[in-house]
Amino acid sequence: MKKLTEIGFKKVGKWSFENNLFQFELNANYTTKNILYSFVIEYEIKYIGKSVKTISQRLNGYRRPNISQRTNFRLNNLIIEKLRGGKEVEIYLFEDNAELNYKEKKINLSAGLEDNLIAEFLPEWNYLGKNGKLSKQKKIIEIENKEKIMEKAYKEEIIIQIGEAYYNQGFFNIGSKYSEFLPKNNLDPIKIQIEENEIIIGKVYKFSNSGQTRIKDPSGEYKRWVQRNFDKKEVFKVEIIEKDFIKLKK
Repeated sequence: MKKLTEIGFKKVGKWSFENNLFQFELNANYTTKNILYSFVIEYEIKYIGKSVKTISQRLNGYRRPNISQRTNFRLNNLIIEKLRGGKEVEIYLFEDNAELNYKEKKINLSAGLEDNLIAEFLPEWNYLGKNGKLSKQKKIIEIENKEKIMEKAYKEEIIIQIGEAYYNQGFFNIGSKYSEFLPKNNLDPIKIQIEENEIIIGKVYKFSNSGQTRIKDPSGEYKRWVQRNFDKKEVFKVEIIEKDFIKLKK
């Protein structure tokens, strides 16, 4: 909330719902167009929007939504629901008064800020559709976060301790922490590099109860590699190169 006011947002009014009359109250007549506005409840940013209209003109769209205006209808219901529950819904305004130009064209600062602010604050009401689908900005952030997690997993080396079964039966298990970075279906193939220039094809087996992934080599090359290079209770390392490609290291 503090960041919002530091950017230049100021409280200009609030919504009210009395005697079944839904309306807004502003503390002045604001005539600036190309604006950003925000709805705030108890210092929590619920919604950020932009408009080429004045704040009064834009708020009237929420107060009396047209049947074709799905966002206006959705926000109308959300605001009224909070007001009926005893919450105060405050209205904040950012006026684009900066004279910014590029090649003699005025830059619309509000339009440029909106996406960045939504991506940073992730307001609860900046959703699309009645099923609560995530906004485009939130989807982008989730994808970026998942990519970072995957990148970290690919850089990690998984330590496998060689027990009796791993030594003699031609398989090893990888913990549930890494399952999503490996093939997801039983019997999916996976490439296993065991020497600098030797790649074998193993099979994946999933354990639904523990979430572990078993890597098994039907050819027997993995078992021979282990018995040739290690004793029981020693360890080797697994590096995930791609979703269907792992490298075993001494």
